[in-house]
Amino acid sequence: MRKNILSFLCILLIICIELTGCKKKEKPVDVAKPKLTEEQTKAAKNIEIKILRYEQDLFNMDRNNMVAGFKALYGKYPNNIIAHGAWNNTEMIESIRGFVSDPVIEEIYRDTEKQFADLSEFEQQIKNGMTLYLTHFPNEKVPDFCTLVSGIDFQMPQVFGYENTIFVCLDMYLGKDYKHYAQAGMPKYIAARCDKKYMATDCFSKALVYRHLPDKTLVTLLDNMVDAGKKMLFAQIMFPTVPAQDILGYSKEQYKWATAHESAVWHKLIEKNMVYNNSEDVIRRMMDETPFTRDFGNNSPGRLGVFLGFQIVQSYMKTHPGTTMKDLLKMTDSQKFLRESGYKPN
Repeated sequence: MRKNILSFLCILLIICIELTGCKKKEKPVDVAKPKLTEEQTKAAKNIEIKILRYEQDLFNMDRNNMVAGFKALYGKYPNNIIAHGAWNNTEMIESIRGFVSDPVIEEIYRDTEKQFADLSEFEQQIKNGMTLYLTHFPNEKVPDFCTLVSGIDFQMPQVFGYENTIFVCLDMYLGKDYKHYAQAGMPKYIAARCDKKYMATDCFSKALVYRHLPDKTLVTLLDNMVDAGKKMLFAQIMFPTVPAQDILGYSKEQYKWATAHESAVWHKLIEKNMVYNNSEDVIRRMMDETPFTRDFGNNSPGRLGVFLGFQIVQSYMKTHPGTTMKDLLKMTDSQKFLRESGYKPN
């Protein structure tokens, strides 16, 4: 099954979403908005969201005539899904046939269809978020969305962007207790974030935001924290009613621990000279998906670097209320950013 999964995913040719600009003057970020205004709610209704259900077309294709099936779908999907002439690649066709015919993959697809037969709730969430996005980036295009069943390869991203399309692996949002997660060897701390409540915000923090982030190599832990914090704030601004813990992907208990120990964590990073450290090991320990952050004990949540980055960026916005989202995202000097943020947890 793993071979089929990897072969299938290889044809997606995942590439970072292309960067685009915004030429109109942008509005300052308002982190205090509790919800959409009446005017914004009306605007959301007029936004058209295009959702392509690739997994439905793929799994319902005549498996005895997949060449004709892919020819018929050509043009409906981006080239990284179905490129011109892809149906002439016999090896690829057979790989995909094996993928969709695998009994476990078929069951995952059926379970995905049961939970996501109707995507109207997701569509409305995206409309609401896109309404606020367009107030900050009025010249940007609304992306299309394409849903997939990836085969629960949890080493691949749940959401990714390519050109003007955001791809969502629906089988990675089936709930933390979904049986095939454990059977696939997925750790519980990763499965905990496989919940549909994260789908819409993930589309913004894991895909759409890359349109506006500068092409910068992240060197130090601080670089990584600030970068992650920007992504979290980007999603929070577009989804002002979503709790901060959900933006971060934390449980209530994890968020409570992080906020209670924020000062102690920060001061330890300072004392251990970790903030400006460029060690890959240090960066991984603070930023990667882990059951806990090793330097702070088994009761701590993972990704404490992301949490701290979020706090630093929020602190910056409080001390610089006239900053626009575009200007915030393009800042590259993390040391200057930290200094000017006034971040000093008690």
